[in-house]
Amino acid sequence: MKKWWTKKKGRGRTMNRNTPLVSVIVPVYNSSAYLRTCCDSVLHQSYTNLELVLVDDGSTDGSAAICDEYAKRYDNVQVVHQSNGGESAARNTGLSVAQGEYIMWVDSDDWIDPDWVASYMELAVDQAVDVVVAGRVTGQYGYPQALIQYLLNHIEHTIWISCVRRVLFDGLSFSSHTIGCDALMLTKLFAKAHSTYVMPRPEGYHYMDNEESVTRVHNIGTRMGWPARAQDELDFVAHTAPELMSCARFDVMRGAGVIYRNVRALPLPPEERERKKVLLKQLRRFIAEGMTHLPMRYMSFKDYKQVILTIRDMWF
Repeated sequence: MKKWWTKKKGRGRTMNRNTPLVSVIVPVYNSSAYLRTCCDSVLHQSYTNLELVLVDDGSTDGSAAICDEYAKRYDNVQVVHQSNGGESAARNTGLSVAQGEYIMWVDSDDWIDPDWVASYMELAVDQAVDVVVAGRVTGQYGYPQALIQYLLNHIEHTIWISCVRRVLFDGLSFSSHTIGCDALMLTKLFAKAHSTYVMPRPEGYHYMDNEESVTRVHNIGTRMGWPARAQDELDFVAHTAPELMSCARFDVMRGAGVIYRNVRALPLPPEERERKKVLLKQLRRFIAEGMTHLPMRYMSFKDYKQVILTIRDMWF
């Protein structure tokens, strides 16, 4: 790992010159039991030229006070308090105040190892790329190759496993869908990025055991928003990169298969069964469209295997 700091007598750690500022944005909502661990993990990174942006999204459990506590203790902590608007609204607020050249994300009930940020920034600086992300097709990609690899699920679909140049977010915002907002944002980012470096998934991001987290709760309510999010992805690709529509349909087909399997297995009360029936019908439509418009020229054996698994999920 590259040494991002030097040690001077009586001065402690000082950043090497010309290291970009990184903004680590943490949306916060009622996570007081975990928030200090999260903040400490960010503020004790080996890559020290960073700011921590805490967006308190109307917390009622004391999280707001903890955010203010850290802002008083550390010069590189920004805090924004707002009325509860959901995770996407908090992320958008974080982007609006972030000062860094690069943006990274951590959930308020998670924590990261000391070299987490450095593992991304070493590649971002050395490779001079717009995006560093994890996936199974390692190497550097331009446009549209990175977007193709993402839509074929060769690059991971979670925002916290990315490091993105701040300027790419200009003109973009996280949608208000109840599920999959980070994956939709990544689609838009790869459509703007000139250069992307894909690395193997690093160790060092840890989930807290918080069953009330937005990312942990699974029910028919949040999943009812998935078809609208999927359609937004298709509409976006149709407008910005129509030649890749078959790849976008493949991505939506794969996601629909995952949601279909989960929804079908949900034990629901009688009053929810009609909603489940409607959702499964919508998901089958996305799956059928994907199967009839496969991106043959881009697909590998593993991609074909994914199609077979999706068919199995729908019919068996």
